[in-house]
This record gives sequence, C-alpha cells and structure tokens, in this order.
Amino acid sequence: MTDDHVPVLTPTLVEPRSTALVPAIREDLAPFVPAIRNVVGILAAAAVAEFTARYAAPALIDSARQIIAPAPQHKQTILVEEQTTVRRRVTVLS
Repeated sequence: MTDDHVPVLTPTLVEPRSTALVPAIREDLAPFVPAIRNVVGILAAAAVAEFTARYAAPALIDSARQIIAPAPQHKQTILVEEQTTVRRRVTVLS
C-alpha cells in the first residue's frame, strides 16, 4: 500500500485588515477629546492625592517628628548569668 500523494503544508498569505474604522472613530470622538483630557487629569490628580495621603504623609510625619524630637536613647540588654553551687557533705557508714 503505497501512497504517492504526500500531504504538504502550503503557506497562506494573510492580508491585514484595513484600519478605516479607527479614523472614523477618531473623527466622531474629536469633540469629546478636551472633556476626556480633563477627566483624565482629574483622575491623575486624585490618584496622586490618594498616594500622598496614604503613603507619603505618614512617612513625612515620622521624619518631621525625628527632626523635632531628640533621638531616643538606644536600649541595651545585658545578659546576667547566675549560677548556684550547692555542696553537701554526706557521710556513709561502711
């Protein structure tokens, strides 16, 4: 059983779609671009304000407190070992 027909992969050329829709959408949205930019600016400012309130402000407060207040003294821990030796004299009768 011999088959002379060997299946071969043939390349297929795929042509890109036309991008005529994108310029049409741009033209339709052109009047709204200033409003969209204003909204994006407000959202960016809100994100920066929230970051400042949540993360930067506590760090700034801590650094300001360190500048105003004197640095706390470092505590030292000293380990003291105590040994008790008990000596007893035991007399055994033999």
